[in-house]
Amino acid sequence: MGTQKQLVAKYGLFTAISMVVGQVIGSGIFFKVDDVLLATQGNALAGLIGFLVVGISVIFASITMANYAQLIPKDGGILSYVDFRFGPKASALVGWIYLSLFYPLLTAVLFTVSGIYIAHFFTEFMAFKPTFLHYSAIGLVNALLFFFFNIYRPRASGVFQQLTTILKLIPLLLIAAFGVISLISGAPTNDLSPPQIESETLSTSTFWTLIAASFIPIAFAFDGWYIATQITGEVKNAKKNMPKALIIGTSIILIVYVLYYLGIVLRMSPELIIQYKDTYITEYSKKFGSSSASLVMQLFIIVSVLGTSNGLMLASIRVPYQFYNLKGSKKFLNLGSLNRKTGMPIRSAYLAFIAIVLYILAYYFTNTNAYFTRANYDISAIPVAFIYVVNGALFVGLFKLLRKGLISGRRPLKSVMAVIALLGIAVVLIGTAAAPNGLSYLFVSAVYIAVGLLFIRNPFQSSRSESSDTE
Repeated sequence: MGTQKQLVAKYGLFTAISMVVGQVIGSGIFFKVDDVLLATQGNALAGLIGFLVVGISVIFASITMANYAQLIPKDGGILSYVDFRFGPKASALVGWIYLSLFYPLLTAVLFTVSGIYIAHFFTEFMAFKPTFLHYSAIGLVNALLFFFFNIYRPRASGVFQQLTTILKLIPLLLIAAFGVISLISGAPTNDLSPPQIESETLSTSTFWTLIAASFIPIAFAFDGWYIATQITGEVKNAKKNMPKALIIGTSIILIVYVLYYLGIVLRMSPELIIQYKDTYITEYSKKFGSSSASLVMQLFIIVSVLGTSNGLMLASIRVPYQFYNLKGSKKFLNLGSLNRKTGMPIRSAYLAFIAIVLYILAYYFTNTNAYFTRANYDISAIPVAFIYVVNGALFVGLFKLLRKGLISGRRPLKSVMAVIALLGIAVVLIGTAAAPNGLSYLFVSAVYIAVGLLFIRNPFQSSRSESSDTE
């Protein structure tokens, strides 16, 4: 791959951990708990086990991914690792999915979620019943505002991102504290506590099917931890600190998520959470706090969601530019150009924004059309399955790098970690395929991959000589 220029090491361990935690914790956990309980048919224990299984698999995945972070101390994250291990065509294909599906779809979903919480916040002061049209319209306005914010005030956008990273933890920690108090006191206020669930007459096969069904929404809530690998080259003593940051960061996320989940289901019944859907957190804050406390909680959640949405917008508008500059991609629309005044990739940004708007419309359609609502179809689950496949391929590819001695450390231990990480990914993917709509999510991902071949240079020509991983 040629010699890479080392980035200046300026970040310590704490900053690296904050990057891991900040990229994951945000809005996903707030609007996925109801989906988890819907997938488990209201079985809170199945959802709890689902959180533990996915969370532990993410921790082992982060341990394994740290090997690539040590080996390739440069920006680019996953795309750089795929390029190093499998060549420019493979990285271009992953870049295409980032451009066309992953980032714009998740950005569209999160801005719509911001519309949900903002609309319900205003119902406290205005007499109206919000619909999904209101959510989508507010989300579209937010997306437009943050789009121009990121293009013309990129530094201010970065400051906003740092502030919201701190603020977004407050509601999670408060609700997690309620969960701890409920566990210690032994007096949960709902009618469906874990001990009662365990005594229900469910067959073992049915129970594990419910657990598997929870993997898709939970995987969405955990997604994003690997983005922190993009700053590996700027972390002091990266060979020690980056693995520590990935392990500590994902462990913190698992603990906070489990306590948050318990804090919700032990004080608000699964039936009510499913009934209120994405607004359950609003009803929770009303039920267990004063009117002013409820409003403050809702404001924290809105800021948290907007912070995550802004982070995704910040990344999304740069993805077409990054795709254009990949060795294996076809060049079109002059996406690699930069604005002289702002230094921003304007063409890339506008293409990304068009894709985001289209996905906001698609998300509205799938949440209002009877065919999709009857099937509980969630388009936000589509790109998550693909990312797990990519990470799995990287973990399989790690074994050859270990055999060739390219990765330092104890080879047997690293191999065992990679095997455990692969088992975790296999469990999630099998659960995804077995869950309702799971196969269709994988099929849609396959369609995007097939279309992506049109945007890859010589897609069926061997890239063996282009890859750095030669025999």
